[in-house]
Amino acid sequence: MLHIILFVCVFAAPVRVQPGTHAAEVAVIARLPGDVPAGKLTQNDGEKLLRFVLVSETGDVTGPAMLGSYERRGDLLTFTPRFRLTAGERYLATLTVGATTFRAEYRVPANPPAKPATVAAVYPSADELPANLLKFYLHFSKPMREGPAIFDRIKLLDEKGEEVEDPWRRTELWNEDATRLTVWIHPGRIKEGVNLRDEIGPVLEPNRRYVLVLSEKLLDADGRLLGTVFKKTFRTTAVVRSALELKDWKLDVPKANTTQSLELRFPRPLDRALLGRSLTVLDANGELVPGKATVGEREQSWTFQPDRPWKVGDYTLSAHESLEDLAGNTLLRPFDLDLKLPAKKEAPRTLRFRVGS
Repeated sequence: MLHIILFVCVFAAPVRVQPGTHAAEVAVIARLPGDVPAGKLTQNDGEKLLRFVLVSETGDVTGPAMLGSYERRGDLLTFTPRFRLTAGERYLATLTVGATTFRAEYRVPANPPAKPATVAAVYPSADELPANLLKFYLHFSKPMREGPAIFDRIKLLDEKGEEVEDPWRRTELWNEDATRLTVWIHPGRIKEGVNLRDEIGPVLEPNRRYVLVLSEKLLDADGRLLGTVFKKTFRTTAVVRSALELKDWKLDVPKANTTQSLELRFPRPLDRALLGRSLTVLDANGELVPGKATVGEREQSWTFQPDRPWKVGDYTLSAHESLEDLAGNTLLRPFDLDLKLPAKKEAPRTLRFRVGS
């Protein structure tokens, strides 16, 4: 016990919470005796020495130790939380050395008054969706708080108002600034013949009404609550299990010497994010035609306005092979393809058109 007694005498405050450039981004730093190995520690080994938890105003622990990384350098053990802390909340760091514990509290300053984040858009935008729908795109007005808990705050309700059991593939897919989250319905409950679908059943049934619910407890990146429940009500149609076919697309060709838009219509809605980047227009020399593309209502149309007037001549509309409909079917194959069957031959991915005077 001698090393512990000396440790207590030399370090009056052996654990502290050090804020970074933002008050919600911290490092918890503790001084340790020399019998702890140097380098990185596992979460389990780190928690035996140093725990960092959220506490209530009365000091009661409100949840498990926070996840993060532990690293020993010299006589210092540093814990870096995986996620930002929540504005206005209290936290407690506890260092355990033998039978002795040391504590340090930290409160994140409350955010100044500001408008809460809102749900800017949800795609698919249509109110009729195939029963084998693959994903939703959730767009927010501000960067949002990342973390696996978000899947507990996004629910599907059936016609009885009851929650659909475990519908999501719990993998976070954010864009760079965390304003768009892609939420996948679990593919194992979509594909026929997969064990998960056979055991639990599909997430969505044809010809039913459902409600996608985003909880008011969703947090933005600064820890502010969304504040308002968001709901999208939709009905399901029959499943769609066929590949896309370019021959079914309708093309309206503009006139030469104008900047009229090239217009394209699809027999069924396509994936919003992929549609926005999967179509290109090439001139007769195979050169990219610069311009602006716009996705239309219900994701069933696409327009392209050139930066310069169209010239008389031949053009090609090219579709990338990754383009999908709402059920994940592409130009090359249906999403629910039986992998035991022979692969489909290369499908056409271009439409040729001529701009006349």
